[in-house]
Amino acid sequence: MYGLFGRFQTTMDEKGRFALPAKLRSVVGPNKKGLLEGDLVLTKGLEGCLSLYPELEWVGIEKRLSSLNFTQKDFRFFSRWFYSAATIVTPDKNGRILIPSHLIQDARLKKELLVIGLNRWIEIWNPDRFEYFMEQRAGSFEETAERLYMGDEETGQ
Repeated sequence: MYGLFGRFQTTMDEKGRFALPAKLRSVVGPNKKGLLEGDLVLTKGLEGCLSLYPELEWVGIEKRLSSLNFTQKDFRFFSRWFYSAATIVTPDKNGRILIPSHLIQDARLKKELLVIGLNRWIEIWNPDRFEYFMEQRAGSFEETAERLYMGDEETGQ
């Protein structure tokens, strides 16, 4: 468990940079250093956002994907889409990250950004797009929670 959570409004400057929220920058990883220090991987996320992965999370994703069968068409498609958009980013001393122009276009980002922590990774959204996505799922929060937690009764967790 990493502990990246919360919803933060921020802005992107004309060069495509935004500052990671201080509360997210202060999260410490299992190696006792800042989870968002050093190299991070930024790529296309799901549902129209960008995903920012700490090194530990990215290594786990690469390991999982490399275990899949390359003869599967879906695997090849997803790998091309996911890895070709990925880039290594390193926050500067002020916690700013430069978003490449192709990712700005893919996520339809404007000046205003929404940054959300999802425990193990961060998503970067156009706030209007995030609001639309959440409205489309409105009313299903409880049902989704129930489906996700159903297995916990069997394991005692």
